[in-house]
Amino acid sequence: MSQNLVRIWYSFSELSIGEISRYRIKFDQPINNSLPPIHNLIIKITNKTPLIYRGAVLSGPYNLSASVVSTDYVKKKQILDAIPNCKPSISCGESWKLTLTIPSNSIGDWTIEIISEILFSITRIKYKISLFAIIPKNVDKTDNYSSLITHEFYKTIDIFRLPDLSILDSKNDIHLVVLTHGLNGSILDELYLRVTIQERYSNNNKIVVYASDVNHSLTEEGIEKCSKRLANHLLKYIGWNTSHKPFISKISMIGHSLGGLFNLFVAGYLQSVTNGTFFEKIEPIHFIAFASPLLGSTQLAWYIKIPMKLGLLGKTGKELILKKRKTDQEPLLLSISHPTSPSHIALMKFRNRTLYSNVVNDNLVLLKTSSLYFVDLDEDDIIKIGIRENLKFFFASLNPPKITEDYLTRSFSGISPIIHDKVYTPEDIPPPSLQNNLSIEEKIARNWHKDMTWRKILVRIEGEAHMTVIVRRKWINAAGTRVIEHLLDNHEL
Repeated sequence: MSQNLVRIWYSFSELSIGEISRYRIKFDQPINNSLPPIHNLIIKITNKTPLIYRGAVLSGPYNLSASVVSTDYVKKKQILDAIPNCKPSISCGESWKLTLTIPSNSIGDWTIEIISEILFSITRIKYKISLFAIIPKNVDKTDNYSSLITHEFYKTIDIFRLPDLSILDSKNDIHLVVLTHGLNGSILDELYLRVTIQERYSNNNKIVVYASDVNHSLTEEGIEKCSKRLANHLLKYIGWNTSHKPFISKISMIGHSLGGLFNLFVAGYLQSVTNGTFFEKIEPIHFIAFASPLLGSTQLAWYIKIPMKLGLLGKTGKELILKKRKTDQEPLLLSISHPTSPSHIALMKFRNRTLYSNVVNDNLVLLKTSSLYFVDLDEDDIIKIGIRENLKFFFASLNPPKITEDYLTRSFSGISPIIHDKVYTPEDIPPPSLQNNLSIEEKIARNWHKDMTWRKILVRIEGEAHMTVIVRRKWINAAGTRVIEHLLDNHEL
């Protein structure tokens, strides 16, 4: 019997930096329905941006990523009933087509996520999503098939909506968990972490996960400026300047990449601007950094450092290479590390300080800077592994791994990525050999180790590790899921 491809549902929308669209599509054809049964649907997602913008990377890039999975699979997360369907990049003018098989009971339920991959500007990408049915040619009333489709649509604001702290039943006993993205990042980088925390504490309305978009496309403006912008937004949210201040009793801070440095400065700013009362009224619990350049980025390859010196990453890039400030002051990262600095004083108050560091496959933040210089691990072995694996996965961020059953099995239940886990006390830090010849990086590291402990967790992740350690995209970066699991198992909120 000949067949037709008929569109039975479609939607237009657009996304900017840090935005996501989530659809839940349901197909239900009752047994007693008079229409011929449908066995397959075809979904098509099209990036409507003109082809001419494909090369406009610095004003975009104008790419989308997408995933289509069974809603039941989304809820199970780590049960391999089926392989998730993912498209890491849908470029300008490109379409992604996918066949959906309708279950034998004629009821299908799928969750579709379309994500903006814009990094550098507040621009927008228009897209179209369509759903087609393959029906017999002799069926005329195709509109009847549309009635079998229902859908739910969630925007970014729906997914990241923060509760009003002033009206929560558990007000004044709330633990606020602050998630902070890195350079040219967005709140979507921590989406998996946010959802995982919420699921772990789904029965506890005292845990509130806070992610802010105030630094979208602005992370090159400098660590101080971005951190103050975030801190002021945070103070407003918790009602610090209201008569009922504050609405929370505990705070934890989790930062990825540059977000770890932002959080260092945020903590210091909160300490300074409130004259020390912030952490008297609000108990600081966990300070956690994932692959954060705490000592700067001076050890990066020359082809990365030169653009930073030239200012292509703005003021932030210059601060990361430890350049002296215009007033001949010492580099910012050295300044905030001193024991008398507000950041140092604030950080001492946290109950726990934890660093997750990539041993290999991270070409953006190297082990020495993310682990605060000192680790009890054979450096020769690290170098050997690093040279081999960094070369192997150098282009991995541009060519993400295929989402196969083998990849997901290794990610969810293979060898643990945790290869080192130790709490370092000031006594564990070796004395300096030549006090007058210490590098700036070592001075910063020694300052942070003077009077506080650090838990250092070294991880070895398959593929491009810098974004995978935080599970930037749920399925593509699945190799990092057990790192997130380790965080939640070892840091009670």
